[in-house]
Parts: sequence; structure tokens; C-alpha cells
Amino acid sequence: MTIFDYIKDIVVTKKGDLPLDGYVPFLVSRWLSFINPDVCQAINQLNTKTLLEDKLLHYKLMLSLFPKMKYAPKIKYIKKVKEQELEEDRRVKVLAENLEISKREALILLSS
Repeated sequence: MTIFDYIKDIVVTKKGDLPLDGYVPFLVSRWLSFINPDVCQAINQLNTKTLLEDKLLHYKLMLSLFPKMKYAPKIKYIKKVKEQELEEDRRVKVLAENLEISKREALILLSS
């Protein structure tokens, strides 16, 4: 079983009959916080060592607290903003490749 099977069972099917071999409470809480952060914030305050160690208790708590949905929502991530390569960076890269030196040495050559 994957983590997505557990999330689908908690949010969509609500059966609670999956085996808990691969169930990781921390990861399930983390993924479910993307779907409904308010419920997970309350659960995080309840998170004690015993709750995170007892997989069955955590699984049943998640089943009872999360509302049933028709389908599992798509989770949107915050993506890292890519920096555009500057003209100077390209010059340093080309010079380093042509002279077979490191980029740091090429930068020193350009700056002097």
C-alpha cells in the first residue's frame, strides 16, 4: 500500500479496512494538511508520542475527523522560483569550459 491509498481511504472511501503495514502517521498527517490545514492543525496539537506510535489510533482518528469527499483533491505545491541565467554567468561558464578551468578561476580572470 502506498501513502496515496491511505489518503484516498481517509478522504474518499472511508472504509478503514486497509492493512497498516506501510502506514506512516507523520507522512499521512503531512499530506492531509495540504487538503485541510484546519483539521490537521488541531491534530498536530493532539500529537503526542503515543498517538504517533499507535498507527491504528491515528488512522481511526483521521478517518473520523476528515469529511467525506467525492474525490481526492489535487494537491498544489509551492514551486521553487528558477533564477534566470545572467549574461555574466554564461560568459563565466563558456570561459571555464574553453580554458578547462573552474568557474571560480574564470570569474577571477574576468574580474581582474
